[in-house]
Amino acid sequence: MKRPLRAATGVLAATVLLGGLAVSSADADGANAIWPTYGPTHVLNPSGGVTGSDGMRITFGGTQLQVQRQENADEPECSGEIYGSCRLPGTSDSSSMFTQIALAVGDETDGGTAFVAPSFVTEQENWDGEMVTYVKPQHADNVTVKPWTVSATASPTQITQVLTGEADGLTYTVVATVTYTSPDDRMKIDYQVVVPPGNTKPVRLYHLVDTYLGGSDQGPGFFTDPVACGAGESGAVVGVDRADLGVVEAFQYVSGEKWSGYMSGYYDDVVFGDNYKTDPDNLEEGPHVGPGWMNDLNNSIVTDPNNDNGIGISWNFGATAGTYSSSAKLIFSSTSVDPCADPDAVSPTNPDPTEIPDPIIEPTVPPDRPDVVDPDTGELVKPEELEYQQFLDSLQGPVGPVYTG
Repeated sequence: MKRPLRAATGVLAATVLLGGLAVSSADADGANAIWPTYGPTHVLNPSGGVTGSDGMRITFGGTQLQVQRQENADEPECSGEIYGSCRLPGTSDSSSMFTQIALAVGDETDGGTAFVAPSFVTEQENWDGEMVTYVKPQHADNVTVKPWTVSATASPTQITQVLTGEADGLTYTVVATVTYTSPDDRMKIDYQVVVPPGNTKPVRLYHLVDTYLGGSDQGPGFFTDPVACGAGESGAVVGVDRADLGVVEAFQYVSGEKWSGYMSGYYDDVVFGDNYKTDPDNLEEGPHVGPGWMNDLNNSIVTDPNNDNGIGISWNFGATAGTYSSSAKLIFSSTSVDPCADPDAVSPTNPDPTEIPDPIIEPTVPPDRPDVVDPDTGELVKPEELEYQQFLDSLQGPVGPVYTG
Protein backbone atom coordinates (compact mmCIF):
# COMPACT_ATOMS: atom_id res chain seq x y z
CA MET A 1 0.00 0.00 0.00
CA LYS A 2 1.28 3.51 -0.78
CA ARG A 3 2.20 5.46 2.29
CA PRO A 4 -0.13 8.36 3.20
CA LEU A 5 1.16 11.89 2.87
CA ARG A 6 0.39 14.94 4.94
CA ALA A 7 -1.85 17.64 3.50
CA ALA A 8 -2.29 21.37 3.70
CA THR A 9 -4.14 24.22 2.06
CA GLY A 10 -2.64 26.57 -0.48
CA VAL A 11 -2.83 28.28 -3.86
CA LEU A 12 -2.52 26.19 -7.01
CA ALA A 13 0.20 26.84 -9.57
CA ALA A 14 2.03 24.96 -12.36
CA THR A 15 0.87 21.49 -13.42
CA VAL A 16 2.95 18.43 -14.38
CA LEU A 17 1.47 15.28 -15.95
CA LEU A 18 2.75 11.92 -14.67
CA GLY A 19 1.41 8.72 -16.19
CA GLY A 20 -2.04 10.16 -16.78
CA LEU A 21 -2.27 12.07 -13.49
CA ALA A 22 -2.07 15.84 -13.11
CA VAL A 23 0.30 17.00 -10.36
CA SER A 24 0.45 20.71 -9.51
CA SER A 25 2.87 22.62 -7.29
CA ALA A 26 2.32 25.97 -5.59
CA ASP A 27 3.39 28.24 -2.77
CA ALA A 28 1.97 27.28 0.61
CA ASP A 29 0.38 29.51 3.20
CA GLY A 30 2.54 27.77 5.79
CA ALA A 31 -0.33 26.12 7.67
CA ASN A 32 -0.55 22.37 8.09
CA ALA A 33 -3.99 20.89 7.49
CA ILE A 34 -5.77 17.57 7.81
CA TRP A 35 -6.84 15.49 4.84
CA PRO A 36 -9.79 16.86 2.86
CA THR A 37 -13.26 15.95 4.02
CA TYR A 38 -14.29 13.05 1.85
CA GLY A 39 -17.80 12.78 3.23
CA PRO A 40 -19.34 10.17 5.54
CA THR A 41 -18.60 6.48 4.93
CA HIS A 42 -21.03 3.63 5.62
CA VAL A 43 -20.85 -0.17 5.41
CA LEU A 44 -23.51 -2.66 4.32
CA ASN A 45 -23.33 -6.27 5.58
CA PRO A 46 -20.32 -5.46 7.82
CA SER A 47 -19.90 -9.03 9.03
CA GLY A 48 -19.98 -10.48 5.50
CA GLY A 49 -17.36 -10.85 2.80
CA VAL A 50 -15.40 -13.46 4.73
CA THR A 51 -16.33 -16.94 3.56
CA GLY A 52 -17.53 -16.32 0.01
CA SER A 53 -21.06 -17.44 0.93
CA ASP A 54 -21.93 -14.75 3.50
CA GLY A 55 -22.61 -11.98 1.00
CA MET A 56 -20.61 -8.93 0.03
CA ARG A 57 -19.29 -6.36 2.46
CA ILE A 58 -19.88 -3.00 0.76
CA THR A 59 -18.20 0.23 1.88
CA PHE A 60 -19.43 3.46 0.26
CA GLY A 61 -17.98 6.90 0.96
CA GLY A 62 -17.10 10.01 -1.03
CA THR A 63 -18.64 8.44 -4.19
CA GLN A 64 -16.12 5.57 -3.88
CA LEU A 65 -16.94 1.90 -3.36
CA GLN A 66 -14.98 -1.01 -1.97
CA VAL A 67 -16.39 -4.53 -2.13
CA GLN A 68 -15.15 -7.63 -0.31
CA ARG A 69 -16.53 -11.06 -1.27
CA GLN A 70 -14.05 -13.38 0.43
CA GLU A 71 -11.22 -12.80 2.84
CA ASN A 72 -7.69 -13.18 1.52
CA ALA A 73 -6.15 -15.72 3.89
CA ASP A 74 -2.65 -14.30 3.47
CA GLU A 75 -3.67 -10.63 3.73
CA PRO A 76 -7.15 -10.30 5.27
CA GLU A 77 -6.94 -6.51 5.17
CA CYS A 78 -6.29 -6.60 1.39
CA SER A 79 -9.39 -8.43 0.15
CA GLY A 80 -11.08 -5.72 -1.91
CA GLU A 81 -12.41 -6.35 -5.42
CA ILE A 82 -11.82 -2.75 -6.56
CA TYR A 83 -8.27 -1.48 -7.12
CA GLY A 84 -6.82 -0.30 -3.85
CA SER A 85 -7.71 -3.68 -2.35
CA CYS A 86 -6.08 -2.74 0.99
CA ARG A 87 -7.88 0.60 1.12
CA LEU A 88 -11.29 1.86 2.15
CA PRO A 89 -13.25 4.95 1.09
CA GLY A 90 -13.10 7.95 3.38
CA THR A 91 -9.53 7.33 4.58
CA SER A 92 -6.36 9.29 3.97
CA ASP A 93 -5.19 6.84 1.28
CA SER A 94 -8.49 6.62 -0.62
CA SER A 95 -7.04 8.89 -3.32
CA SER A 96 -5.33 5.68 -4.44
CA MET A 97 -8.72 3.96 -4.83
CA PHE A 98 -9.48 4.17 -8.52
CA THR A 99 -13.27 4.46 -8.56
CA GLN A 100 -15.74 7.32 -8.54
CA ILE A 101 -19.05 8.87 -9.59
CA ALA A 102 -18.41 12.02 -11.64
CA LEU A 103 -20.42 14.70 -13.43
CA ALA A 104 -19.41 16.84 -16.41
CA VAL A 105 -21.12 20.16 -17.12
CA GLY A 106 -20.03 21.51 -20.49
CA ASP A 107 -18.84 20.39 -23.92
CA GLU A 108 -15.63 19.65 -25.76
CA THR A 109 -15.59 23.01 -27.59
CA ASP A 110 -16.15 25.43 -24.73
CA GLY A 111 -15.01 23.27 -21.81
CA GLY A 112 -16.77 23.34 -18.46
CA THR A 113 -16.61 21.86 -14.97
CA ALA A 114 -16.00 18.25 -13.90
CA PHE A 115 -17.11 17.22 -10.40
CA VAL A 116 -15.12 14.25 -9.08
CA ALA A 117 -14.60 12.17 -5.94
CA PRO A 118 -13.33 14.42 -3.11
CA SER A 119 -10.24 12.24 -2.66
CA PHE A 120 -9.30 12.90 -6.30
CA VAL A 121 -8.36 16.51 -5.46
CA THR A 122 -5.83 16.46 -2.61
CA GLU A 123 -3.26 18.99 -1.45
CA GLN A 124 0.11 17.93 -0.03
CA GLU A 125 2.75 20.02 1.73
CA ASN A 126 6.48 19.45 1.14
CA TRP A 127 9.40 20.21 3.46
CA ASP A 128 9.77 23.73 2.06
CA GLY A 129 6.17 24.64 2.79
CA GLU A 130 5.26 24.43 -0.88
CA MET A 131 2.02 22.85 -1.97
CA VAL A 132 1.59 19.89 -4.29
CA THR A 133 -1.97 19.27 -5.45
CA TYR A 134 -2.89 15.87 -6.85
CA VAL A 135 -5.72 16.18 -9.39
CA LYS A 136 -7.48 13.28 -11.09
CA PRO A 137 -8.70 12.68 -13.77
CA GLN A 138 -6.83 14.06 -16.78
CA HIS A 139 -8.68 17.01 -18.24
CA ALA A 140 -8.65 19.50 -21.08
CA ASP A 141 -7.15 22.94 -20.51
CA ASN A 142 -10.60 24.54 -20.62
CA VAL A 143 -12.03 22.20 -17.96
CA THR A 144 -12.05 22.97 -14.23
CA VAL A 145 -11.98 19.96 -11.87
CA LYS A 146 -13.77 20.33 -8.54
CA PRO A 147 -14.43 17.87 -5.69
CA TRP A 148 -17.98 16.97 -4.77
CA THR A 149 -19.47 18.06 -1.47
CA VAL A 150 -20.90 14.85 -0.01
CA SER A 151 -23.56 14.08 2.60
CA ALA A 152 -25.06 10.66 3.28
CA THR A 153 -27.60 8.60 5.20
CA ALA A 154 -27.78 4.84 5.69
CA SER A 155 -29.90 1.93 6.88
CA PRO A 156 -28.89 -1.75 7.23
CA THR A 157 -29.62 -2.38 3.54
CA GLN A 158 -29.19 1.01 1.87
CA ILE A 159 -26.76 3.92 1.62
CA THR A 160 -27.73 7.21 -0.02
CA GLN A 161 -25.11 9.82 -0.91
CA VAL A 162 -26.07 13.34 -1.95
CA LEU A 163 -23.39 14.97 -4.11
CA THR A 164 -23.50 18.71 -4.76
CA GLY A 165 -21.26 21.00 -6.77
CA GLU A 166 -21.41 24.58 -7.99
CA ALA A 167 -20.50 25.89 -11.44
CA ASP A 168 -21.29 29.31 -12.91
CA GLY A 169 -23.45 30.14 -9.91
CA LEU A 170 -25.65 27.05 -10.33
CA THR A 171 -25.82 24.02 -8.04
CA TYR A 172 -25.82 20.55 -9.57
CA THR A 173 -26.95 17.55 -7.52
CA VAL A 174 -26.53 13.79 -7.87
CA VAL A 175 -28.27 11.38 -5.49
CA ALA A 176 -26.71 7.91 -5.57
CA THR A 177 -28.43 5.14 -3.60
CA VAL A 178 -26.84 1.71 -3.11
CA THR A 179 -29.23 -1.06 -2.06
CA TYR A 180 -28.01 -4.51 -1.08
CA THR A 181 -29.47 -7.68 0.42
CA SER A 182 -27.07 -10.42 1.52
CA PRO A 183 -26.06 -12.89 0.13
CA ASP A 184 -26.75 -11.44 -3.36
CA ASP A 185 -23.82 -11.11 -5.74
CA ARG A 186 -24.95 -7.68 -6.96
CA MET A 187 -26.04 -4.33 -5.61
CA LYS A 188 -28.58 -1.98 -7.14
CA ILE A 189 -27.53 1.62 -7.69
CA ASP A 190 -30.19 4.27 -8.31
CA TYR A 191 -28.89 7.51 -9.81
CA GLN A 192 -30.84 10.77 -9.76
CA VAL A 193 -29.39 13.88 -11.39
CA VAL A 194 -30.89 17.34 -10.81
CA VAL A 195 -30.00 19.84 -13.55
CA PRO A 196 -30.85 23.33 -12.21
CA PRO A 197 -32.93 26.01 -13.94
CA GLY A 198 -30.67 28.37 -15.85
CA ASN A 199 -28.35 25.62 -17.07
CA THR A 200 -27.33 25.95 -20.71
CA LYS A 201 -24.64 23.26 -20.96
CA PRO A 202 -24.78 19.50 -21.60
CA VAL A 203 -24.70 17.45 -18.38
CA ARG A 204 -23.17 13.96 -18.25
CA LEU A 205 -22.93 11.42 -15.43
CA TYR A 206 -20.26 8.71 -15.09
CA HIS A 207 -19.67 5.72 -12.84
CA LEU A 208 -16.12 4.41 -13.24
CA VAL A 209 -14.39 1.43 -11.59
CA ASP A 210 -10.85 0.03 -11.75
CA THR A 211 -11.54 -3.67 -11.27
CA TYR A 212 -9.38 -5.92 -9.09
CA LEU A 213 -10.31 -9.48 -9.87
CA GLY A 214 -9.65 -11.69 -6.89
CA GLY A 215 -6.19 -10.20 -6.56
CA SER A 216 -5.53 -9.85 -10.31
CA ASP A 217 -5.60 -6.61 -12.27
CA GLN A 218 -6.02 -8.32 -15.64
CA GLY A 219 -9.04 -9.66 -17.51
CA PRO A 220 -10.90 -9.57 -20.84
CA GLY A 221 -13.69 -7.04 -21.27
CA PHE A 222 -17.11 -7.94 -22.66
CA PHE A 223 -20.36 -6.29 -23.68
CA THR A 224 -23.73 -8.04 -24.00
CA ASP A 225 -26.56 -6.46 -26.00
CA PRO A 226 -30.08 -6.77 -24.56
CA VAL A 227 -31.51 -10.21 -25.32
CA ALA A 228 -35.03 -11.65 -25.20
CA CYS A 229 -35.96 -12.94 -21.74
CA GLY A 230 -39.51 -14.27 -21.73
CA ALA A 231 -41.89 -11.32 -21.92
CA GLY A 232 -39.14 -8.72 -21.82
CA GLU A 233 -35.54 -8.00 -22.69
CA SER A 234 -32.47 -7.94 -20.52
CA GLY A 235 -30.60 -4.78 -19.76
CA ALA A 236 -27.25 -4.41 -21.51
CA VAL A 237 -24.19 -5.67 -19.59
CA VAL A 238 -20.62 -4.35 -19.69
CA GLY A 239 -17.86 -5.86 -17.60
CA VAL A 240 -14.79 -8.05 -17.26
CA ASP A 241 -14.91 -11.85 -17.04
CA ARG A 242 -12.36 -13.86 -15.08
CA ALA A 243 -14.67 -16.78 -14.39
CA ASP A 244 -11.52 -18.93 -14.43
CA LEU A 245 -10.58 -17.15 -11.18
CA GLY A 246 -14.17 -17.13 -9.95
CA VAL A 247 -14.49 -13.36 -10.37
CA VAL A 248 -16.69 -11.44 -12.81
CA GLU A 249 -17.40 -7.71 -12.39
CA ALA A 250 -19.98 -5.87 -14.48
CA PHE A 251 -22.61 -3.16 -14.76
CA GLN A 252 -26.08 -4.14 -16.00
CA TYR A 253 -28.68 -1.61 -17.14
CA VAL A 254 -31.94 -1.86 -15.18
CA SER A 255 -34.22 1.08 -15.98
CA GLY A 256 -34.59 4.80 -16.61
CA GLU A 257 -32.35 7.00 -18.72
CA LYS A 258 -30.29 4.84 -21.07
CA TRP A 259 -26.53 4.86 -21.17
CA SER A 260 -24.82 7.23 -23.59
CA GLY A 261 -21.65 5.16 -23.51
CA TYR A 262 -19.78 2.35 -21.79
CA MET A 263 -16.25 0.95 -21.65
CA SER A 264 -14.40 -2.12 -20.49
CA GLY A 265 -10.85 -1.25 -21.33
CA TYR A 266 -7.52 -0.11 -19.96
CA TYR A 267 -8.18 1.19 -16.44
CA ASP A 268 -6.29 4.46 -17.00
CA ASP A 269 -8.38 5.27 -20.08
CA VAL A 270 -11.66 4.45 -18.33
CA VAL A 271 -11.13 5.97 -14.89
CA PHE A 272 -8.67 8.79 -15.56
CA GLY A 273 -9.39 9.84 -19.15
CA ASP A 274 -6.08 8.74 -20.63
CA ASN A 275 -5.88 7.40 -24.18
CA TYR A 276 -3.54 4.40 -24.31
CA LYS A 277 -6.05 2.07 -26.00
CA THR A 278 -8.92 4.26 -27.16
CA ASP A 279 -8.20 4.17 -30.90
CA PRO A 280 -10.41 1.33 -32.21
CA ASP A 281 -8.52 0.90 -35.47
CA ASN A 282 -4.86 0.46 -34.54
CA LEU A 283 -4.93 0.06 -30.73
CA GLU A 284 -2.68 3.08 -30.31
CA GLU A 285 -3.35 6.41 -28.68
CA GLY A 286 -6.84 7.60 -29.51
CA PRO A 287 -9.29 10.20 -28.21
CA HIS A 288 -9.53 11.15 -24.56
CA VAL A 289 -12.96 10.43 -23.10
CA GLY A 290 -14.75 10.95 -19.80
CA PRO A 291 -15.58 13.74 -17.37
CA GLY A 292 -12.32 15.64 -17.84
CA TRP A 293 -12.99 15.86 -21.58
CA MET A 294 -16.73 16.69 -21.51
CA ASN A 295 -17.74 13.72 -23.69
CA ASP A 296 -19.29 10.26 -23.53
CA LEU A 297 -17.45 7.01 -22.94
CA ASN A 298 -16.72 5.61 -26.40
CA ASN A 299 -18.12 2.03 -26.20
CA SER A 300 -14.69 0.42 -26.53
CA ILE A 301 -14.15 -3.12 -25.26
CA VAL A 302 -10.63 -4.51 -24.78
CA THR A 303 -10.80 -8.29 -24.93
CA ASP A 304 -7.11 -8.91 -24.20
CA PRO A 305 -6.98 -11.21 -21.11
CA ASN A 306 -3.75 -9.46 -20.04
CA ASN A 307 -5.36 -6.02 -20.06
CA ASP A 308 -5.33 -4.09 -16.76
CA ASN A 309 -9.09 -3.63 -16.72
CA GLY A 310 -11.46 -0.85 -15.79
CA ILE A 311 -15.20 -0.59 -16.49
CA GLY A 312 -17.52 2.38 -16.73
CA ILE A 313 -20.88 3.71 -17.89
CA SER A 314 -22.03 7.21 -18.82
CA TRP A 315 -25.26 9.13 -19.39
CA ASN A 316 -25.89 12.30 -21.41
CA PHE A 317 -28.91 14.29 -20.19
CA GLY A 318 -28.51 17.26 -22.50
CA ALA A 319 -28.87 20.84 -21.25
CA THR A 320 -32.57 20.97 -20.29
CA ALA A 321 -33.21 21.59 -16.59
CA GLY A 322 -34.99 18.79 -14.75
CA THR A 323 -34.55 15.61 -12.75
CA TYR A 324 -33.19 12.54 -14.54
CA SER A 325 -33.19 9.01 -13.09
CA SER A 326 -31.57 5.72 -14.01
CA SER A 327 -30.81 2.41 -12.28
CA ALA A 328 -28.12 -0.22 -12.76
CA LYS A 329 -26.80 -3.31 -11.04
CA LEU A 330 -23.12 -3.57 -10.13
CA ILE A 331 -22.29 -7.28 -10.17
CA PHE A 332 -19.48 -9.17 -8.40
CA SER A 333 -20.09 -12.77 -9.40
CA SER A 334 -18.15 -16.02 -9.36
CA THR A 335 -19.60 -17.06 -12.74
CA SER A 336 -20.19 -15.43 -16.12
CA VAL A 337 -23.19 -13.09 -16.16
CA ASP A 338 -26.51 -14.46 -17.39
CA PRO A 339 -28.22 -11.27 -18.65
CA CYS A 340 -31.67 -12.75 -17.99
CA ALA A 341 -30.95 -13.98 -14.46
CA ASP A 342 -31.92 -10.79 -12.62
CA PRO A 343 -35.66 -10.03 -12.85
CA ASP A 344 -34.99 -6.37 -12.00
CA ALA A 345 -32.96 -6.08 -15.21
CA VAL A 346 -35.62 -7.58 -17.48
CA SER A 347 -38.32 -5.32 -18.84
CA PRO A 348 -40.36 -4.81 -22.03
CA THR A 349 -39.36 -1.13 -21.83
CA ASN A 350 -35.60 -1.70 -21.91
CA PRO A 351 -33.85 0.28 -24.68
CA ASP A 352 -34.00 -1.31 -28.11
CA PRO A 353 -30.69 -3.07 -28.90
CA THR A 354 -30.37 -1.09 -32.14
CA GLU A 355 -30.24 2.13 -30.10
CA ILE A 356 -27.16 0.98 -28.21
CA PRO A 357 -24.05 1.23 -30.43
CA ASP A 358 -22.15 -1.96 -31.07
CA PRO A 359 -18.95 -2.21 -29.04
CA ILE A 360 -15.46 -2.09 -30.48
CA ILE A 361 -13.95 -5.56 -30.08
CA GLU A 362 -10.18 -5.40 -29.83
CA PRO A 363 -7.88 -8.38 -30.43
CA THR A 364 -5.38 -9.64 -27.92
CA VAL A 365 -2.37 -7.33 -27.57
CA PRO A 366 0.48 -7.17 -25.05
CA PRO A 367 -0.46 -5.27 -21.88
CA ASP A 368 0.60 -1.65 -21.57
CA ARG A 369 2.50 -0.40 -18.53
CA PRO A 370 2.58 -3.47 -16.29
CA ASP A 371 2.75 -3.13 -12.52
CA VAL A 372 6.19 -2.27 -11.14
CA VAL A 373 7.94 -2.95 -7.83
CA ASP A 374 7.97 -0.10 -5.32
CA PRO A 375 11.61 -0.01 -4.15
CA ASP A 376 10.55 1.22 -0.69
CA THR A 377 7.89 -1.42 0.06
CA GLY A 378 8.69 -4.27 -2.36
CA GLU A 379 5.02 -4.31 -3.41
CA LEU A 380 3.68 -4.31 -6.95
CA VAL A 381 2.04 -0.97 -7.74
CA LYS A 382 0.71 0.83 -10.79
CA PRO A 383 3.50 2.78 -12.53
CA GLU A 384 1.77 6.17 -12.23
CA GLU A 385 1.47 5.71 -8.47
CA LEU A 386 5.21 5.13 -8.21
CA GLU A 387 5.94 8.06 -10.53
CA TYR A 388 3.74 10.32 -8.44
CA GLN A 389 5.43 9.19 -5.22
CA GLN A 390 8.87 9.73 -6.71
CA PHE A 391 7.82 13.20 -7.85
CA LEU A 392 6.73 14.07 -4.31
CA ASP A 393 9.92 12.61 -2.85
CA SER A 394 11.98 14.74 -5.21
CA LEU A 395 10.31 17.81 -3.74
CA GLN A 396 10.24 16.97 -0.05
CA GLY A 397 12.59 14.09 0.73
CA PRO A 398 11.32 11.47 3.19
CA VAL A 399 7.70 11.82 4.16
CA GLY A 400 7.14 13.71 7.39
CA PRO A 401 4.39 13.38 10.00
CA VAL A 402 1.01 12.18 8.78
CA TYR A 403 -1.98 14.36 9.52
CA THR A 404 -5.07 12.16 9.36
CA GLY A 405 -7.56 14.44 11.13
